[in-house]
Amino acid sequence: MKKILAIIGLIFVGLLLVITVNTLLFTSDKAVVEAAVPAKIDQDSAIKRLSRAIQFKTISHNDPEDFDYNEFLKFHDYLEKAFPITHQNLKRYVINKHSLLYEWKGSDESLQPAVYLAHIDVVPVEPGTEKEWSYEAFSGEVAEGYIWGRGTMDVKSVLTALLETSEFLVKEGFKPKRTICFAFGHDEEVSGKHGAGKIAEYLKTNGIRPAFTLDEGMMILDERLSPTKKPLAVIGLTEKGFVTLKFSVESEGGHSSMPPLETTLGILTDAVSRLEKNQMPASLKGVAGQLFDTIGPDMPFIQKVIFANRWLTEGLVLSQLEKSNGTNAMIRTTTAPTVIRGGVQDNVLPTKAYALVNFRILPGDTVKDVLAHAIKVVEDPRVTIEIHGETASNPAPVSSMDSKGYAAITKTINEMFPGVSITPGLVVGGTDSKNYIGVVDNSYRYLPVVYGPEDTKRLHGTNERIAVDAYIKMIQFYIRLMKNASGV
Repeated sequence: MKKILAIIGLIFVGLLLVITVNTLLFTSDKAVVEAAVPAKIDQDSAIKRLSRAIQFKTISHNDPEDFDYNEFLKFHDYLEKAFPITHQNLKRYVINKHSLLYEWKGSDESLQPAVYLAHIDVVPVEPGTEKEWSYEAFSGEVAEGYIWGRGTMDVKSVLTALLETSEFLVKEGFKPKRTICFAFGHDEEVSGKHGAGKIAEYLKTNGIRPAFTLDEGMMILDERLSPTKKPLAVIGLTEKGFVTLKFSVESEGGHSSMPPLETTLGILTDAVSRLEKNQMPASLKGVAGQLFDTIGPDMPFIQKVIFANRWLTEGLVLSQLEKSNGTNAMIRTTTAPTVIRGGVQDNVLPTKAYALVNFRILPGDTVKDVLAHAIKVVEDPRVTIEIHGETASNPAPVSSMDSKGYAAITKTINEMFPGVSITPGLVVGGTDSKNYIGVVDNSYRYLPVVYGPEDTKRLHGTNERIAVDAYIKMIQFYIRLMKNASGV
């Protein structure tokens, strides 16, 4: 017995020693970069130009017939007048009538271009919420230190900031070695296939293979949102895939006073319930694991010990991450029932009903995997399962952290936001970047804006806004980035 206890004691001591050594070696490797002096821009004029841009109702809809394309064309004309230096010195292409591609030719044709993405379209204002806005949603009002309206966050501000950057740099006499392109799709909010998709086709057809693209997707989390309780810049290396499955049931109808033991709606809702209770497995492989390996050294001591020893604690880590909607979305393919239809009257048993369930697919899973999972979990021949719509897509490839593009982005973050930690991340939503798969070497997703808890509900919501100071900082960031990334 003593011998067994001694062996157990030695194992425990050895385990403790391994945990301690792993924790001590679990340190971050932060680059020391001198802060850059922000460019001096005409702030009042820049703010006015964004304010005016917000006033164009370039709203996208699921049905292309619902687009008011005149607003998009008027917006094109506005950009030409508002940014004359850019339009005199960069070549502009109108793609598929409503999207725009700008090319600023570099002096060294051996260098692959850098492409900066934004989108012209915005989401509609939810009917019935108009009066809840502090300032009208398309007013572009400048008040209380903010610019208000649809597109200030998502992402007309990026579009105008990029054009402000080219205006400033051309006027300054800057000449890039690496060609710079701006790609502005017109339907990002409804998949982007007619905007960014057509721009990507144009690049491919003309033999243009960008070194990298930079799009929206992630941002700087302030100390309240950051898991390290310190400001954290997250650069999206990939984004989740997307598929919606349709679950349909047909059975005999009849009068609700004499229902069968299992009704059409009962069969359907049971199938949906099984999917929610039997989710696809969670995993810390890939980018999610990279994120926690990067931020782990900066976390409080207990969390640091846990993340330094994921070989032992991974089950515990996953169980904790599953408890939050945000972190759960980072570690698994999510299951979200979004639509259910069936029935016409409260005393009539419906003969047909269907439900739509949306899955955001974790890198490592595929659309095919999701379909197989759904069929296995539901396991009911009375339920027909099929892919709904035309927007199904597998997760994007994971972009490299060893590229010159990634190095330029991280360097610029360090220069413009001193003291902010940087980590790779996973974008759980969708961006125009997915349309460039196979056309570009690396796609990065990052906005140079600090977000707090109060900002997350404004995105696609009521009272969308951007702080005046944050918008100016965004322009200064892009000015510095284009210098860092263009080979000069």
